[in-house]
Formats: sequence, structure tokens, C-alpha cells
Amino acid sequence: MGVALALVLLAGCGDDDNGGMGGPTPPTAPQITCPANVSVTGVTGSSQAVTYTAPAVTNGAAPVVTTCNPASGSSFALGTTPVSCTATDAQQRTATCSFSATLTGLVLGAKKYMTVGDSLTQGENGLPLAPTFIDTPNAYPTKLQALFDRDFPGQGIVVINRGVGGQRAEVTRDLLPGHLLADRPEAVLILTGYNNLTQACSPGSATTFECGQATDFVAFAVRDCIREAKESPVGVKFIFASTLTPPGPTGGKRIDRAAIEEVNRKIRQHISQERVVLADNYVAFVGHEAQYVAPDGLHLLPPGYEAMAETFYAAIRATVPQSSLFSAHGR
Repeated sequence: MGVALALVLLAGCGDDDNGGMGGPTPPTAPQITCPANVSVTGVTGSSQAVTYTAPAVTNGAAPVVTTCNPASGSSFALGTTPVSCTATDAQQRTATCSFSATLTGLVLGAKKYMTVGDSLTQGENGLPLAPTFIDTPNAYPTKLQALFDRDFPGQGIVVINRGVGGQRAEVTRDLLPGHLLADRPEAVLILTGYNNLTQACSPGSATTFECGQATDFVAFAVRDCIREAKESPVGVKFIFASTLTPPGPTGGKRIDRAAIEEVNRKIRQHISQERVVLADNYVAFVGHEAQYVAPDGLHLLPPGYEAMAETFYAAIRATVPQSSLFSAHGR
């Protein structure tokens, strides 16, 4: 009986299914596998939020915590950014992996934009209770430059402001060939005619013969500006012509709304016939006159100049080709 009992006891001391020491087998260290490299094309601006698949993690003592830097959903700059991921288990054992996220920006097909016209291009403030001055930081060409810089950074896009306060449409036309030769723009933005209408088409005079002549004259001057840009030897690629903005609700420089609508009808006809691009600022402003137009009834408040820049910008984005090109701006 003693020998049999000893054999039984020895058998009880042998290896069991959990490693032979009476406890469970310790889990192996964590393992982590990163997703494939991420590629994002057609990025507008200098950065964009990127979402990627979480790494696959196996083994490890629970809980296993996974972190990645930069995190999924964070903002990535143009170019290639490395992403490092780490899995850490309850025993502080770690495993790492890495991949990259490459963002390719859009390149705009025209770099130099020349704006021509009068004080609404130059950026006059139009505030009657303060001295009239040119508010260059809020002028629509300045705002347009900011939009380019935001969405097409580092591409050398330039907006030239050739607006002159008090300039009539025929003067804009006559000066345009010289400006084109001096600036050699790839695109021209035309907004002119207000100074031809302020006297002839004051409120209540839209149906007069004098106002009718003035609206005809402005429309033909805009057409002639378009043709000057088309025929210039500098090779202008894109031409954008704008309708005139509506008058404000009050102010001593208001132009009759019906006259504005009539000249815009004629301008749209010439734009269509000449096959250039319409920037319809009149439509963009209707319903926002109190917000956009200065108290003098003609010039614009900063939100109005911002809206004008956005109208031209939308026309440019819809017309000028944009291509994806890798920007070597890695981190």
C-alpha cells in the first residue's frame, strides 16, 4: 500500500495542462500590425484632418492600450508624415509599428491675377461719419489674395490691385492695355461702371434718356475691356467680369436699383457673347445690402468686400484648372 500511495503522489506532482507549476501560462507579449500607408490627394489648403484604420493588436496581458502619434482624425500637413503606434499591455510590455500618411495638394493653373476698376476695386470705405479712405486690408483684391494663400499656400499666387477711385469705365478700358503689358497677368478681373451712373442714374432717374445712355455706355465699356484683355499680346488665359452690386438702403451715392439691374442685364449679354466668365456679385449681394453696402449707399463694408472676393474666388475655382502635385512639405 505504501508503494502504491507513493506512485499516486508522484503522479500528482507531474506537469499539468497549464505549464507544470500549478498556474496558468503567462500571456505572450503584445504584437501590433499597422495599416498600410495612407495617401490623400486633392487637398485644399496646407493641411487636412486624416482618419486611418486602427492598428491590429494580438496577445498581451489585458488590458492592452494602443496609441498612435499623430492620432487618427488629427490635422496632417502637406507632404509625408510618419505615424508611430505603440501597444502596451498590463505588464508594461510594448510593441511598436509605423506607417506614413502622404497628402498631395492642389496646384492652381494661374498664378497672377490683375483686378481693374474704380474705388470698389481699390477698397474705399464709404463711411460718412469718418474720413473717406482706402481700406486696403479689406479691399476685395486683398481678401482674394488671402483666399489663395489659404487654399494654395506657397504657390506664389499674386493679386494685383489696379483699382482707382473715381475712375470711369472708359478710363478703365483705355488704361487696360498698359496695365496688361506692365503686369503680364494670366487672369483679369473686371468690375467697372459705377462712376458713369452716379449722376445719370441717381434714384428715380432710371427711365430717363440720359440714364439709358449711361447703362449702354458702361456695358459696351465692359465689353471693350474684355476684348482688350483677349487681344493683349501678354496671353491672358482667363477673364472674369462682374455685375455691379445693388445700392444700399440709404445714402447719398446710391444708384437707382432699376438702372443697376438694366446695366447688369446688358453686361451679362456681353459676357455671354464674349464667352468669358461671369462673377455675379449682384446676385451675391441681393438680400444682404444692409450688411454689405456702406452707409453712403455705394461703397462696401468689410463683409461686402469679403463677399465680393468670395464671388470672384468661386468663379476662379470653377474655371481655372487645378491639378494634384506632391508638395515636398514633410514633417
